[in-house]
Amino acid sequence: MAARVPNLSKSRYQKGLQCHRQLWLECYRKQLADPISDTTRALFDMGHRVGELARERYRDGVLVEADYRQGALALQTTRELMRRGTEALFEAAFDGDGVFVRVDVLLKAPDGCWDVIEVKQSTKAKEEHVTDAAAQVHSIERSGFTVRSAAILYVNREYIWEGGDYDPHRLFALEDVTDQVRSHLEILPARLAEMRRMLSRDCPENRFGKHCRKPYDCAYLGHCHALLPDFAITDLPWVTDEQLAALQADGIYSVTEVPPVYPPLQPRQHTVCRVAAERRVSFADGLASALAAAEHPLFFLDFETVMSPLPLFPGTRPYQVIPVQWSLHRLDADGSLRHWEYLHEDRSDPRSGLIEALLERVGDRGSVVVYSPYETTRLRQLAEELPEYAKEIAALEARLFDLEPVVRQHVQHHEFRGRTSLKLVLPALVSDLGYDDLDIADGQTAAVRYEAMVRSGQNGAARAQLFASLREYCARDTFGLCRVYQQLAERAGPT
Repeated sequence: MAARVPNLSKSRYQKGLQCHRQLWLECYRKQLADPISDTTRALFDMGHRVGELARERYRDGVLVEADYRQGALALQTTRELMRRGTEALFEAAFDGDGVFVRVDVLLKAPDGCWDVIEVKQSTKAKEEHVTDAAAQVHSIERSGFTVRSAAILYVNREYIWEGGDYDPHRLFALEDVTDQVRSHLEILPARLAEMRRMLSRDCPENRFGKHCRKPYDCAYLGHCHALLPDFAITDLPWVTDEQLAALQADGIYSVTEVPPVYPPLQPRQHTVCRVAAERRVSFADGLASALAAAEHPLFFLDFETVMSPLPLFPGTRPYQVIPVQWSLHRLDADGSLRHWEYLHEDRSDPRSGLIEALLERVGDRGSVVVYSPYETTRLRQLAEELPEYAKEIAALEARLFDLEPVVRQHVQHHEFRGRTSLKLVLPALVSDLGYDDLDIADGQTAAVRYEAMVRSGQNGAARAQLFASLREYCARDTFGLCRVYQQLAERAGPT
């Protein structure tokens, strides 16, 4: 244990609000933090880019350039800029009441007051943004300055980017949160005192709950969960904090250890526990008739999309979901299988080319098998955005056959873990096929890596390799979906 309780910061304060154990580890055992994934790093990079664009709203602003390793210099530079009468400061530094903060935007207000603006890449002000701003206001005012207002500057979803430079005045929306911040400031000193007392003692007990991932994934999730069994209570579907607390109080950490009668759980959760404990694999009556609703030839379809705070394609809005890729496998009644794919590779609008190519490949007969309502939503969105294709898209939508409800209603498998995600269902039902061998193995990674490459305009081997990995991942989804269908059909037998 350190001889002295370490200083706090606005980020540490946020961690402490979420979980005291996380804050303790951040202060004393930071080496135990989970590695930062490429996906997470890309999201951080996007946040920095959004912050830089926000500064363009304040043309006369001055950046306090000292980095996170130069706290003393940042504090000195901030004071000097304020003394000179600078109207707007970016990354201004304060260390009031032992809470070090950097302020995204600090604006000079009348009567010697200041306005605090916190920049976020979300589309609304959230509770955790208010507490973040409150930590800043507390530090500023304990440093001897007066804050007039606090606001959250977030991304405006109604902004349509027409190409060229982003317009920082239309890209963002500003929401005043002064009242909410002042309300939190009434309890903030007590929260700080509580955190400091905690930091003067040994590491808090490891308790699992929704706070492990809300409002953010804990940086020490891997460390804290390392000793949990394979199918842990934290993975139990529909689990609440109250249920997790009861299970831990009773010394139950594995789903397979839950008693047959355990009042805190719901009946559907008991079913999951029994299936896991019995290592059950069963296929219900009615599976054959459910599958018979799909008509050959069968087309297995999957979309991949991007959704960025900074629109990637002209004519689109922040966080608008834009399909950029599809994979399509066709299975004929004789068992023959063919594959087609589409991947948009530049910054032109992908939607017309994508839907035209898909409509050509699916023709006008046979069921189009999907897994979840996601493809339905994307098709309806495309029909609304591209009305010239609305009639053909409606005809395609009428042919969709969602395999996920069939699995959910007719199959019990202990490796599903009470869920029916294709990422769990595929390796459980098709033992020789999964996602572990892929360079890109999930949709979020696919989206952020696609966006980064297309936005950079980079060419060469790295670009070619990434696009090859994207094609392989999307094709795995539809090939895997086809294999799941075939496995179910084999288990169901003839209709």
